[in-house]
Order: sequence, then structure tokens, then C-alpha cells
Amino acid sequence: MNHTHEGFQRLTSVDEALARFLKSVENRRFKTELVHVRQALDRVLAEDVVAQHEIPFFDRSVVDGFAVRSVDAEGATKGKPSVLEIVGESRLGEVYKGIVGERCTVAVATGSIVPKGADTIVPIEDTLQLPERRISLTRTAIRGQNILRKGEDVCRGKIVLESGGRLRAQDLGVLKTLGTERVRVVKRPRVAVLSTGNELVETLRIRSSSQIVDINRMVLSAKISELDGDVLDLGIVKDRKEVIISTLKRAVKLSDLVLVSGGSSVGQRDLVPSCISSLGKPGMLVHGVAMRPAMPTGLASVNGTPIISLPGFPVSAMFAFLVFGRPMIAKLSGMKEVPESKREAMLAEPIKGWKSFRTFVRVTLKTTAGRLTAVPVESQRSSVIMSIVAADGFVTVPEDTGELPAGQIVEVTLLN
Repeated sequence: MNHTHEGFQRLTSVDEALARFLKSVENRRFKTELVHVRQALDRVLAEDVVAQHEIPFFDRSVVDGFAVRSVDAEGATKGKPSVLEIVGESRLGEVYKGIVGERCTVAVATGSIVPKGADTIVPIEDTLQLPERRISLTRTAIRGQNILRKGEDVCRGKIVLESGGRLRAQDLGVLKTLGTERVRVVKRPRVAVLSTGNELVETLRIRSSSQIVDINRMVLSAKISELDGDVLDLGIVKDRKEVIISTLKRAVKLSDLVLVSGGSSVGQRDLVPSCISSLGKPGMLVHGVAMRPAMPTGLASVNGTPIISLPGFPVSAMFAFLVFGRPMIAKLSGMKEVPESKREAMLAEPIKGWKSFRTFVRVTLKTTAGRLTAVPVESQRSSVIMSIVAADGFVTVPEDTGELPAGQIVEVTLLN
């Protein structure tokens, strides 16, 4: 789907633009590395993890109690209890080496190994302690109850964790249980970040100045780090073609993805798209996307390295990153899906989209009468930084939808 708008010869739909952009790296092979499990949190697995042995290694008790033969507990009641002799203990780290014989029992702790001869565990609360190391069972015990069987949790040969998944804290736990010390993960993609513009400065020293503090690099770097990317900050670049080209060449050489903010439109001082196309083939893939905000976004590929030309307004730069940068980093990281959090909420008031544009409406979330509601922030202008600072998330209004009415249940993508 293409449109013309504000000096652009055509605008490409979001779906087509993203598909074209991701296709530019579809033949890239992931670089991998071995890391210690302790350093593997949030890393992306480069290969399946297959269990080389069972979990647990032995039958284990899941309660504190007594290991018995179920036949010795048949018909036990409070009125007619079954009396057994305690012949030993099976504690954590201390295995009972004998065999549970007729009308005998062994005391067990939660997690301890079930001794040979026993086929059920009676919880301690279902027993009565008697003199001379005996217990009284007051109810029938079913064979196999309160026992976690060998391999019941994980059987040998099972795929425990799949390639492409991000390792969570609990995943590290199962890796350690399996005896895995080092795990193969995808190398963190290195993402180069730079901003262009003569007006940009790191710090504003004179408030009456026309200079603008560059916040895009800091914000984008933080978002990259959230996705476990490795940031290469190349600073602020002046609006001079030779300097932009030189910096972009360095970025392409040193990184897996380049984000350059500013100079992305079609004005006389918007030099970035032409500079990108001068670097190598194929150059600009898309320039101008049918989305609000971030319409001037450009997507490119130079000698196999993807480049995003983001608008200079921080809100637009953020949405260009969310729509195109996040999926690209996910793909370069080997992730199976783009990590994002969503909530369902009811619209507190109607919201409008732009005709033929995918519109991202910033909202705050409030709980009213026990129901989660989405309230549009006061200003939706891409030049207003508070429109995203004040927002908890955004609602996506499809291209073919003019308005979403108040009361409609919508999906809110959270701005974590």
C-alpha cells in the first residue's frame, strides 16, 4: 500500500516496510558464544538444551512424613490404626541404605530419596507418634502418593529449553540442575547510534539559545540495552554530507545495526537518506512510512548491515524504533518473537486515527470501578515529549479504522 504525502513521492505501509526491512537480513548467520550460566540471564539461546539425565535422579518425597509399603496401610482408620516400627531416616543428603520391610517405616523429609521397599509416603500429620519408635497410621495410603518419580520432572533426552528463547531466572535454575555450567547463546548485536543536526548539543548552557539538547541517543541506547543489545554511541554529527558519510561508514563497519536520528525527511537539510544510499547497495529500501507519528522514517541496508533513519523529534524516533528497531534487534538476536507487554483496557473516550495511516495513540491506564481503562494523553503531537513520558502505553489504530469508540476493549502495548 503506497500513498503520497508532504513531499514524499510515496509512503509504504507499515507491514510492507517491516517485511522488506527484515528480509534484508534473512540470510545472515548468527554469531554465537559460550557463556557461564551465571552470566546468561536475558541472553538468547543459540541451540536447544537437551537433558542428558533425568530430573529428579531418584524417587523423592514431596512431603515430610514416613515411607511405607502401601499394603501395610490398607484399611487403616482412626478406630483401627496400623502400627509400624520406625527403622531409620532418609534425610536430605543422608540416604537410608536399608530396605523397608513388612510393617516397618522410614522417616523422610521433603526432597529426600524414597528408600527401597517403600511405595508411598504418608504425611506426618496423618500419623500418631507412639513409644518405642513406632507410629500409628490413621488412614489408608495410596500407592505412589506424595512421591515425585525419577524422571517425572524431566526425562532424559527431553528438550528442556528451545533455541531462540531468552533465558529467565528460572531457566538458569534448570540449567544448573542439569549440571550445565556453560551455555551457547547468540552474541549480542552491536547497535550503532548517532544523531545529526547543527542545532544539537549534549548540554544546553544558554536557555535563550536555539540549540537543542540531543536526547535521542540516550533514549535509544536505553531501549537497546533493554533488549540486551550492545550500544556503540557515535555521538552528534553536524549537517555536513562528508562528515555524515564518514560516520555512517564507520557505523556500518563496526556494528550489526545502525540507528541515525535526524535529517530523515525530504527538506534541503535532510541529508541522511542520500548519504546512506551513497554508501553501498541496495541503500534505501523504504523512505516514508504510512504511520503516525514517525512518517519520515527510512529503512536501508548497506552491504548487509541494516540502517534505520529515524525522525529527529524524540517521540517520532521512539515509535520508529518500537516499530522497526525492536523487531530487527530481535531478529539479529535470534529471538523467536519480539518481546513486548500488553494489557486489555476499555477506552475512556473515543480515539481517532489518520486515514490510510497506522496511528499510535498514547494513553494512560487507570482503574475505574474495578475496570482498567485507557485514557488518551492530552497532546498527541510528536513534538511534545510529555506525550510519551506521561503515557503508560499506546493503542494501535489500524489504517482502515477511522475511530475507536469509547467503551471499546482495546489492546494496550505497554511502554515499559
